[in-house]
Amino acid sequence: MSEKTWPKPLAEASGPMRRDKLDGAAEGMGDHGSATVELHGQNIVPVDMMTGLTLYILGHQPKDPAKQKIPGAGGGVAGGVWVRERFTVIRPVDADDVFKVTGEAIGRHVHKGRRYGSNRCETFNAAGEPVARNLTTGLLAYQVEEGLKDQLEGENPDLIEAPGPDSSCVADNPHLDALRELKVGDELTSEPFCLSLAMMEARDTKKPDNPIHSDPELAKKAGLKKPIAGGSHVLAFPLELIMARCGARALHYGAAFDVRWKTPVYADLNIVPRARVIEATESLLTFETDVTLDDGAVAMVATVRVPLA
Repeated sequence: MSEKTWPKPLAEASGPMRRDKLDGAAEGMGDHGSATVELHGQNIVPVDMMTGLTLYILGHQPKDPAKQKIPGAGGGVAGGVWVRERFTVIRPVDADDVFKVTGEAIGRHVHKGRRYGSNRCETFNAAGEPVARNLTTGLLAYQVEEGLKDQLEGENPDLIEAPGPDSSCVADNPHLDALRELKVGDELTSEPFCLSLAMMEARDTKKPDNPIHSDPELAKKAGLKKPIAGGSHVLAFPLELIMARCGARALHYGAAFDVRWKTPVYADLNIVPRARVIEATESLLTFETDVTLDDGAVAMVATVRVPLA
């Protein structure tokens, strides 16, 4: 396929987010989400849910029944399994905001027998102000296809300039003092705890976008032994550590995130989230974060860059 056919525009989508999804984001934290619950009480969309803006616009595209491989889902592997997300949250989004998401599909590629797709989008609030930018790469089919050769159509997602920190709203961040107190080497961590199927079901709601995160039978049809936690759900726990230390809205004013999901988190596994400060200047605070499993496997890694000036 010629690269001239890329990028492919996506049909615009508009908010607000479903109320049950926002309720689920708080309930799905179990006993480990005090800051997320605080945001929910303030009617603010949590940062981890902003990874879902790409899924949001993809879910509003015209459906192709031939690609609807899992009932109740958006196509492919229930809308895709994110493997990498680079995004910036510029300002908070009110839960009732009639936001607008515009975007485009920028390419597809095959690597080691698996198909991937890459998309980017930008979101604006009802006042027309930018609130988020996303660059997302996801699996289109979870199972390996034997004999499928590596190939690339469109743009290589690793070579595209990703969204970075945005300082336009830094002055509005109510938690700057707490963020500036952190020093290089400061570590925020948690005792191991179980990410239960009940927490995953609460997060996924009774109308899931991607049933592999909560439905055992549909997960098996996708080639999984058990439901796996959604990428944004896993990400929520290390971000919670930062918010619990610095303030519930500490990451809502220009913070940039580069997230890679490496190992599935199956239901009822113990996880350990962690965040460590690796850079602290007058203008920027940078965290390395990860989530590990009992056997030492790394489920997710992310770099979080928070502008301070």
